[in-house]
Amino acid sequence: MSAGEGGLHGSPGRLGLVHRPHPALPRLGAQAGPLRLRPPPACDWHRAISLDGDALGNDRLGNCVPCAALRAIQIRRGVVAGDRRRPTEAAALALYRAWAGYDGTAATDLGTPSDMAAALWARDGIAWGAQWEDVPAIAWIDPGRPEQLRGAVAFLGPVQLDLALPRSAAGAALWEVGEGPDGSPGSWGAHRVCVGRYDADHCWCITWGREQPMSWSFLARYGLNCEATVSRSWLDTLGVSPQGLDLATLERASRALAA
Repeated sequence: MSAGEGGLHGSPGRLGLVHRPHPALPRLGAQAGPLRLRPPPACDWHRAISLDGDALGNDRLGNCVPCAALRAIQIRRGVVAGDRRRPTEAAALALYRAWAGYDGTAATDLGTPSDMAAALWARDGIAWGAQWEDVPAIAWIDPGRPEQLRGAVAFLGPVQLDLALPRSAAGAALWEVGEGPDGSPGSWGAHRVCVGRYDADHCWCITWGREQPMSWSFLARYGLNCEATVSRSWLDTLGVSPQGLDLATLERASRALAA
């Protein structure tokens, strides 16, 4: 199944990730800051927003990558400014056009390459009403290392998580490791979600306009890639200053992605 194809019977929506990590994406693991601070045992940034099941078009279209980015911005705005505005389907489709060339036809509804999304997000930022957010530094973290992911979420905010979803995840209330052919990584397809909540047993993503829990073992088996967006506005507002985090270097490396 290609990233742009429809979901399976019983699934709430479409997928839409073309998994192609940018080779020049800076590695957050090389920045010691988030790893030197012990993340709290639980963190929930999702509480800053409300969800109403609006899939932002991802129930019909393969625009999960733009949707995940907008959910991350929504959470950031909710946390740092108490902003209760929600992203719109029109905004998600505008990003889909900018990042993947979608023109409203089925022929161009092919999903979003992750390298293009990283480069264009780092270069141009994402408009939220009047532009507010810093053009973020984007860094890769290892989805197979839970401490890295927990540290990034706790100190840097919601992350973008790429998954090779198995067919067994379609319609499941809890994403857990599947068995047999339906549990094979990628047997459903590739999908991007926004993650801003975790505890000892699970992490939660936002996809198709709702929260979806997954076990840490599910993440370890099916996680493909994880990207943290590092925002000066977030760090300044929350008073977070992870030791060793060279934000200027991250910003320069991220802006160079578009080249």
